[in-house]
Amino acid sequence: MAELLRPIRGGLSGMVGLSTGGVLIGLVPPLALGTLVNALVERKDTAEGALLAGLIGFAILVETVAYVLSDGFYARNAGRLYRSLRLLMFEGACKLPSIDEEERSGLPSRFISDAETVGVAVSVLDTGSMLLVEFASAVVVLGLLSPWTIPVVAPELALTWVVTRRMQEPAALAGQRRQEELEHMTRSITRELARRDDPQSPSRFSGVVDRVLGAEIRLGWLQAVNLQGSGGLAKLGPIAAVVVAAFTGTHLIGTLIAVYLLGQRVFWGFDGLVDLSLGLQSVRGAVARCFALTTACLRR
Repeated sequence: MAELLRPIRGGLSGMVGLSTGGVLIGLVPPLALGTLVNALVERKDTAEGALLAGLIGFAILVETVAYVLSDGFYARNAGRLYRSLRLLMFEGACKLPSIDEEERSGLPSRFISDAETVGVAVSVLDTGSMLLVEFASAVVVLGLLSPWTIPVVAPELALTWVVTRRMQEPAALAGQRRQEELEHMTRSITRELARRDDPQSPSRFSGVVDRVLGAEIRLGWLQAVNLQGSGGLAKLGPIAAVVVAAFTGTHLIGTLIAVYLLGQRVFWGFDGLVDLSLGLQSVRGAVARCFALTTACLRR
């Protein structure tokens, strides 16, 4: 993987820099909004309110531009990664000592769906760095704004981690099973088209497609439990942070709003990191099948 990523390291640096920069700029709106509400409600200062509203709008614009540019870098980096990987896979497939017709018919799926799963490396680098910076920066700012929220937030984060991780292994196995069924379907297409005059051919292919359907439904349910379950826990955290802030002496409406918005960034960032680990586990099988071909190429 390091060899594949080396030619695009410049693009990766730009992508990560833009993503993390956008996250840091994204801290401005929740903080400024709290000050804006305090200025308008508590101090009746419309001039300060107008200035803060302009600052919020500018920060959102800059954040949006940073994310757009980052996504553009991501598309370019992922495309170049796919190209390099597929060329290596093709070279490795050509140098395999022996390959039967059944195995050859399953290779196209590796070059399409399996190869694209390797792009998760670029996605993890981008999304993971963004979520990590979002989580860490929001925790720091929240702790400075309302220190007593941290002792409440920390156990909730730990609970989210424990519950979600225990549910991820079945989902990861289901994801691997789905990729295997897709490869079997690719082989079946080639095999059944070669004997399409056989009246039993449609029913055999239908059975293969049904297995794919079953694998996809199982994966979908398990992903739903993981993603929505951890998301539900993440929604409780900001509310708890506001309650603690209110009971420990924070009574300004704007400050409580800022605490809530920062709490959202803390829990959304952490929840995203947990879900990212599920995505990594789900593609292990596909990545292994891709690198089996590139390894054959490198051994030669």
